[in-house]
Amino acid sequence: MKEKEPSPAPGSLQERKQRLVRANIAELAVVPLIEHGFDAVTIDDLAKAAGISKRTFFRYFATKEEVVTWEFDETGTALLTAFRLRPRDEQPLVSLRFAMDLLIDRLTSDPERARALMRLIHRTPALRGHFLVTQDHWREQFTSAIAERLPGGPRTPMLARLTATVSMGAVDAAIMAWAESGDRDIGTVVDEAFEALAAVVKAATHPAQGRKRSR
Repeated sequence: MKEKEPSPAPGSLQERKQRLVRANIAELAVVPLIEHGFDAVTIDDLAKAAGISKRTFFRYFATKEEVVTWEFDETGTALLTAFRLRPRDEQPLVSLRFAMDLLIDRLTSDPERARALMRLIHRTPALRGHFLVTQDHWREQFTSAIAERLPGGPRTPMLARLTATVSMGAVDAAIMAWAESGDRDIGTVVDEAFEALAAVVKAATHPAQGRKRSR
């Protein structure tokens, strides 16, 4: 398999053109994946669907998985930027919820396609594994950003990591619920997930307080 060419400098005209070409190829190539399933489709099928040669395909994508998940690989940076633009004295969970509006906007730009892709990801082990790696990267980025907001102390690293971890889990559960529902508003579903998360966090403080009193 031919290695992808080195990526151009971020933000350069060449990089923007390359991203546009990748987006166009992916939009066409995912159609057979959605229609026939991930395992039933070959690289040759993807290239044919996109109207390009196999060699050209490998200039932009190294694997079948990338055709489906490449946009999510890039979304984490945009989400992190949105989080950092929120007021620093705002509760991290609130800032994270607002940051997720960017992801919601991207998914709802073509909701039927997005639902089909999310179902494909969650039902295909290879894609699910790739997506989980992407989420792990998001989680590390948000853990650092959340820690910057918290007062220093021995609990800060754990609190930041847990906040990022449960937030990513809430988003994942909300997106999957939306993808399977077929008609619900994704913003409402994400709101419900974060409200449930806040309730769990609040309830979890009571047993801890009880243990302290009993000592």
